[in-house]
Amino acid sequence: MVRSKWRRMLTQAVLLGAVSLMGTACASTASAPPQGNRTAMGHEGESNPAAPTELTVFIDMPWFWVDSFEGPIPEELTRRTGIKLKVIKSKDDNELPAMIAAGNIPDLIYSDRLSERLASPQISYAWDELISKYAPDLEVSEQEKQLNRTSDGHYYTIRNYFLTAADMQSPYAVAGPGTTAMVVRADLMEQLGNPPLKSLRELESLLLKVKKTYPNMTPLLLDEVNQWSEFFKGRFGMDGAVYEDDGQLLSQLRNPQMLAYYRYLNRLYREGLIKPENFTYSYEQYLKERNSGNAFAFIRNVYEANAANDAYKAAGLKARARLVTSPLSESFARVNETIGWAGTYITKTSKHPEAAIKLMRFLRSEEGQRLTVWGIEGVHWNLSPKGYPVFKEPFLREKNENYDKWVQTYGAAAWSFGAHGSVENLATFDEGQPDLMKVLRMEKEHTVYKPLLYFASPPAGTEEADIAGKVKDLIESEQTNIILAESEAACTVQYELMVRNAEQLGLRKLEVWMTRKYKEMAQNSR
Repeated sequence: MVRSKWRRMLTQAVLLGAVSLMGTACASTASAPPQGNRTAMGHEGESNPAAPTELTVFIDMPWFWVDSFEGPIPEELTRRTGIKLKVIKSKDDNELPAMIAAGNIPDLIYSDRLSERLASPQISYAWDELISKYAPDLEVSEQEKQLNRTSDGHYYTIRNYFLTAADMQSPYAVAGPGTTAMVVRADLMEQLGNPPLKSLRELESLLLKVKKTYPNMTPLLLDEVNQWSEFFKGRFGMDGAVYEDDGQLLSQLRNPQMLAYYRYLNRLYREGLIKPENFTYSYEQYLKERNSGNAFAFIRNVYEANAANDAYKAAGLKARARLVTSPLSESFARVNETIGWAGTYITKTSKHPEAAIKLMRFLRSEEGQRLTVWGIEGVHWNLSPKGYPVFKEPFLREKNENYDKWVQTYGAAAWSFGAHGSVENLATFDEGQPDLMKVLRMEKEHTVYKPLLYFASPPAGTEEADIAGKVKDLIESEQTNIILAESEAACTVQYELMVRNAEQLGLRKLEVWMTRKYKEMAQNSR
């Protein structure tokens, strides 16, 4: 699945988001579900001719691709499970907290945030208790249990898209489709004589040449949700929310490479390679600039070259785009510090908790994961002898040309509530796109997996979480001023001022808390 939008949401935070550590439920046990709640759902893979059981799901993601349960894949999901979903998509980030406060919540909540509130016996059923009662064959690894277990000993969800280093051992497992990437105009590269592009210095030289040769073009276009920031930080060896130094967890503001990162971007701005108004662009403004062919290079995700070429074709332009397949730096690094993405919570107001946990059993099964991520076997894909899906046309072409429309047409990816990261990554394998494979293999080779770092973010409602939120807001408000400084000296002054202001907000106290919590989790995981 190309979760380009949700990846954008995840990578917006420059420092630390005040996300949950673990549920802080005060009850010692989660209450049992009501009795006599049998459903029409049979075993996975069986057709369910009876009228389907309807579950209402609240999608806590205003950007989510769809707002209805339609398309061939949802229809097949209902046929195999006897479950149909009624969808409520959030309007904004305030809607779910208001619903919780009012006690007006549906059967299921699908969310990548607020776990400290949702993973509690007041709001949700404990998965482990529902599994024991209704779905004992639902498999959850010990590592997933540990990473999702709350302080009361229960787990109220298992997040999807969890991935470990072991999952990446297959040669056909590549990095996820949300991987950030740079795209350049291939036709103009040829006109310029295909200059070398293997380092950040060579990138800068190329952009200067573009500015001189094509003075009316935008040399470098940045996306509107900071994937450009993730891209460049990785090239300076920085990734993730924290910086490890001699056993201590520190803010990335302490990383010596952070100033070098800001100075590099500042120099690109002062050389006229980045437009200052770019930092205020909306998604529509970004697309207008990209689709016009006026941008030489632009940054988003690995499918951006396909999207640009589709737009060029629609506009009748002879332009061609291609991915940059070099890491551009020997320091390039990625850190995977997540314990998965979003959780599906079965609420205490649900009249069908048995049907809900059995739905999750199917969605976490191999059959269910392949259906929701890859599509219908034999119709949309066939399994290669080597174990990866080979997608059919026009299914594959439509995915590459317009991912959002593809999701809306087929229902693929949207309902992958139980999918593992390895299933998604296999869906990205495509021998027909060699540049895409080069970028995704490069990302894979430079990624390390440290899920325990997830717990270095303090739970909401704590003083440390308040500090983290204020520091995050500080960085978001000041980073543009740093990049747009009138000189390198001014850039340095602005950066040092931001660090001092972060320290006044309590940054050191936050770092002490992060270090202590990380060491505790590391000790407990042994």
